[in-house]
This record gives sequence, C-alpha cells and structure tokens, in this order.
Amino acid sequence: MDSPSTAGASPRRGPTRRTSRISGVDAARCLALLGMMTVHVISTTDEFTGDPTLAGWLFTGRPSALFALLAGVGLALLSGGAAGAGSRERVVWNRKVVAVRALLILVVGLAVAALETSVAIILVHYGVLFLLALPFLSLGVKPLLGLAAGWVLLAPLAFRWVYTGLAEDIEGFAVTWRLWHSPGFADLLQPELLAMDLAVTGYYPLLIWPAYLFTGMAVGRLRLTETAVAVRLAVVGALLAASSWLVGQLTLVTSEVVSDLARTSGLPEPEVRGELQTGTLLPIIEDDRWFLLATPHSGTSMDVLHTVGTSLLVLGVCLLVTDRLGRLAAPVVGAGAMPLTLYVGHLVVLHLWRDEGGLLHTDAIGSTEIMVSLVLAALAGGTLQQLLGRRGPLEAVTHAAGVGVAGRRPQ
Repeated sequence: MDSPSTAGASPRRGPTRRTSRISGVDAARCLALLGMMTVHVISTTDEFTGDPTLAGWLFTGRPSALFALLAGVGLALLSGGAAGAGSRERVVWNRKVVAVRALLILVVGLAVAALETSVAIILVHYGVLFLLALPFLSLGVKPLLGLAAGWVLLAPLAFRWVYTGLAEDIEGFAVTWRLWHSPGFADLLQPELLAMDLAVTGYYPLLIWPAYLFTGMAVGRLRLTETAVAVRLAVVGALLAASSWLVGQLTLVTSEVVSDLARTSGLPEPEVRGELQTGTLLPIIEDDRWFLLATPHSGTSMDVLHTVGTSLLVLGVCLLVTDRLGRLAAPVVGAGAMPLTLYVGHLVVLHLWRDEGGLLHTDAIGSTEIMVSLVLAALAGGTLQQLLGRRGPLEAVTHAAGVGVAGRRPQ
C-alpha cells in the first residue's frame, strides 16, 4: 500500500520525499512475508516427537496476523495517516482506490488458488477485508480504537456461537472442515459455501480477522514517525503478547484439555500438545477452556490478544530500528514495499517445487534450502526495488487501476 507521510511528523524518521513511505512499516511487512514463507516450507511440528519446531514456535499464526494488521496501517496511511482522512471528496477518492485494489487482489487470490501449493492462501480474505474497511476510512484514531477493542473482545464469542450453531445444524460438520481450502473461481458457483468458508470455516475467518485490520487502522492514525509512539507500540505489544501466551501455556499445563482432546481425537498426548501450540489441530470449541488457549489460527480470545500483541511489538521495534540501520535495511524495506508481488511469486515457486501430491521435491535440495532460497530471492527483489525506486509489478498494476478509476486525487 502507498503510505503518505503524516502531518507534524518528526523529520528524522519521516518518509522520504522520493518514496513517501514509512520504512519501519515496510520492514515489518517484509518480516510478515518471510515468516509466512517459512511455515509454508518448514514443518511446524517434529515428525517423531510431535513437539513444535523452531519455525512452529515462532511463525505459526503470528506473521499472517501481522500481515493483516499492517494492511490496516496501510489503509490508514493511504487515507491521511495522523492528519486524518481530509475532505469528503478525498474520502470518496480513497474509497474508490481501495475498492479497485481490493477487487484486483480478490481476482489474483482466486486465480492462484489453482496452483498446487498446499498453502492456505490469504489473498481472497485480504481483499474482502479491504472492502469491509471502506465505510471506516474516514474515522479517526479514537473511533477506530473503540471498534478494534470491541472486535478483539467480542469476535471470539461470536465466532464460537456461530461455529457451534453450524455444527448442530449441519450433519458431518467437523472442526477441520475446509480448513485448508483456498477459495478459487469454482467456488463462486457455490456462494453460500464460499461465504461460510470466508466467514467461519476457512483458515482466516472473517468473523475474527477484522480485529487485526481495525487495530492496524487505529495504529495508522498515530504519528508513527515519532519515537515515543513506536516505543509505546512495542511496550503495549510486548505486555499483550507475554500475558496472553502465559495464560495459554498455563491452561495447557494445569488443565486436562490435552488429555481430553487426545481421548476424543485418538492422537497421543504429545502430538495433541504440539498441534495445539502450532494451530493444526483446533480444540473442541464447546469447551470454555477454548477461550484461554493461545492456539494459532483458532480465533480464541488468547490467540487474538497474543497475535495483536506480537504484531504491535514487531511494528514498534521496526519503527525504532529501521531508519537507524540506514542502507543495511534496504533489502528488507524494499521487500516489504512489494508484498503482493512477492507473496504471489513465492506461491508460483512452491507450485513448481511440489509434486502432484502436494509434497515438496526435496531429493536434490532440502526444505531448509528451499526456505533460504525464497528468503534470499525476496531480499534480492527488495534490493532491486530500492535501487530502482519503483513499485513491484503487481503493486504497479493495482495502483494504476485504482487511480485510473478514481481519477485525479483531490487536493
């Protein structure tokens, strides 16, 4: 997303005149991309012990939540940042630009779903989130904070209520039903099923994920170029992340939730414990202990609080250190400035690298080497972007289409 500078920002850490972007936001977006790429290649649980791997501990759930939160930050920056959304004409113009970009992202997401990637692709959900944001682009920081807080607190309750209702009404409705499904063009012929998949049963349920979007929009209305704001984001994020993680771990250790799930699923307890920590096996949500688990992608209260916290922490740290690193941060900043191009690019690479069964070809090169290759390619692309000072290919298309439809930007 284009990120216009915010009014009254500190000149030391403000966006450059040439790029009009906040480098710390781009750096955080790059880390989100690299984290998602990692778990798309590296196993998140040990195949022998069932324990989480290092990638599982660090990158399940957190990068995609950060990606969504930064989408909200980008929308807020595009619509005026800390200076506000501006005149009615400017708000209308912003909504047209965002709507066109959202529709193009939706189309791209539907198209890449045809690839054999074994990845729960986020793009269709991402596009829908952009459309959901349209009525709120004119709001200031306080209304957005209220909206974000309400969604964070109430969405897990609504999600469980809807999910349990569907489980009672639909025969054979299972916890993992369509969980890994990435919506494609064929799903447009089944709109009711597609809507259910997007809102409830998919990997990024839209009953939950606006919590990240609205939090990001509220953050984007702050003066992100000021050091004090970055410090507060990092501190608040660290407190949220640590406290919610501690509650989740204590629930696993002190309750019988693991043994109960092992009994109902037929899996060994170590495997259940590992899955609950990496998000592949969702707990039975009729159990009230579900709210206290910090299981990634589960939509529990602790999961949402934890991933909001880690996202704020990463963003705050990136805002603090990126400009201080200067040119050393250029590859990371550049990669974060072209997220759609790199995300789609890595899906194409995974498609070419996988066999018909969806498994990575690791005869000549291992999963770690594939992951390192993807990371290096992303950083190389970021370096090139910084040298040329141009948008990524897909970013250029969505920008041109949005501006072409919206017309000249009001002053």
